[in-house]
Amino acid sequence: MSDLTFLGSIKLNSIDSLLHNRGKLLRIISALDHDPTRTIPFIAKLTDALRWYVQWGQQSILNLHYQPAEKPQRRQARLVFTLLCEGLKKPLPQHMQQRCSSKEQTLQQETRLMFSLSKQVPPNELSRLAQDFMAPSRDELFNAVKYEQEKSQRLVLNILPEKIAEALKDDQNDRGLIYDFHPSTTILFSDEVGFTSLTNKLQPERLVRIINQLFSEFDNLCELYGVEKIKTIGDAYMAVCGVPSAVENHAERACRMALDMLRVHTELMQLQDDIDLRIRIGLHSGPVVAGVIGRKKYAYDIWGDAVNVASRMESTSMHDCVQISEATRDLLPEHFQVESRGSVDIKGRGTMSTFFLISSE
Repeated sequence: MSDLTFLGSIKLNSIDSLLHNRGKLLRIISALDHDPTRTIPFIAKLTDALRWYVQWGQQSILNLHYQPAEKPQRRQARLVFTLLCEGLKKPLPQHMQQRCSSKEQTLQQETRLMFSLSKQVPPNELSRLAQDFMAPSRDELFNAVKYEQEKSQRLVLNILPEKIAEALKDDQNDRGLIYDFHPSTTILFSDEVGFTSLTNKLQPERLVRIINQLFSEFDNLCELYGVEKIKTIGDAYMAVCGVPSAVENHAERACRMALDMLRVHTELMQLQDDIDLRIRIGLHSGPVVAGVIGRKKYAYDIWGDAVNVASRMESTSMHDCVQISEATRDLLPEHFQVESRGSVDIKGRGTMSTFFLISSE
């Protein structure tokens, strides 16, 4: 049958698909042949085969071809329906085998049914016929919409905390005022020392790959310790524990994460022979305001004096060290080991007592 014109395929994966396809096929054939004494019995025969393939077939599909009439033989034009699958768990019943011409009777992997038409189908009608045949079922449309909704939800939750995302969905909410006050949090900043000079030496692709790998590991640590990533600014990483939901041991969680960040950074740098990047990490505990402002390109952020102090803890820290404020040190359990650094001049705050975090044991 080299003169066949392929019109499309349908996956037979559900009862909804079966019922939808039965009605669709009846409409298609009836539009081409108005004799119900011919169309209805054929649809009944095709439906029996469809139902069997849906129930017992593995990865079953229905293909539709159009075969034009050949003038010398005066043969009629035909619609050729071919059922295919990887294999049937149960063979076609004998009465269905008598109705259908099966190409491989033993495996029952292909069953072909042909419907003769009273006239040729114009090319423009073939295009419309193919579109009708390929139209998805209600079940397929529902699953497609559900998949896209879940995909969008995952994307939103990758950007915003779930609580904030739900607030943005609320039509009654003033989208310019989504915020919460959090009286007790711990803010973490990290920065790559020597990154700026490195940008002039490395190929952009390699540079991006390294920083992506590093920050992806930091993201994993956020999930592990229940810390909320806020943002990255170039080679700087910012996170906070205690928002959007309050936790009692926010300082302990953030400090454990900071120590693991040091470990991850060291392990990654050991794999880079020609790169000498160092990291500084700083933490401070205190109240913050957290939320989303503006109406475009939403970003969850935090504000307050505690944020500024945490940033200064990072910028005044030593290479490959974690510097914490006295406020954070006072919230840590006794088994955390810290080393006093003494007083450090902090811009906007004067001198502050700071400490290096040594271990969590």
